[in-house]
Amino acid sequence: MSAPAQAPKTMDQLQAALRLKDKSKAEALIKAHPVKEAFRKYMNRCLSADSTKRELPDWKKVDEYLLDKRMSLPTRGAGTMVKEIVTKECMDKAYDPLPHASMFALRIMTFLKSEEGEAYDISLEGHTVWHHREVQFDRCKRIMNLLGFLVNQNREMKRNRELQRDRQIREKMKKNNWL
Repeated sequence: MSAPAQAPKTMDQLQAALRLKDKSKAEALIKAHPVKEAFRKYMNRCLSADSTKRELPDWKKVDEYLLDKRMSLPTRGAGTMVKEIVTKECMDKAYDPLPHASMFALRIMTFLKSEEGEAYDISLEGHTVWHHREVQFDRCKRIMNLLGFLVNQNREMKRNRELQRDRQIREKMKKNNWL
């Protein structure tokens, strides 16, 4: 699963994208247990070797998907939770990135609404009156920036591990005169 080109690649870019006061806040956010756990679950399903070539869904698609699930008949009529519907769809569509990115977004939204997470939920300044949908749009965009950053970090870490492994293999081959 590859992150979009505009996804933050550095901690400074992440801090700016999430509107956090300083870099230490961004570092604390990615170290927060709920964020690490949400990404671990996403990573287990979506960052396998085959799926790294696919793009992350755009934040607008994720927001539209979640709105559609909130407005669906099972949610409104039967009182089913959105999280339950998305979880089922994640199981049914194991290789579709949209439900998995949406599940990551739901987990992070839950965290941002918690006492621990509210310090990281910084919406646009200068807007004194926000409609609920605008708050949701903004939050979803920031969450997808976070996911894009984490995907970029994961890919970089994998790339560095592979380079290190290749270096070690070459050194062993030279040492044993295989080259």
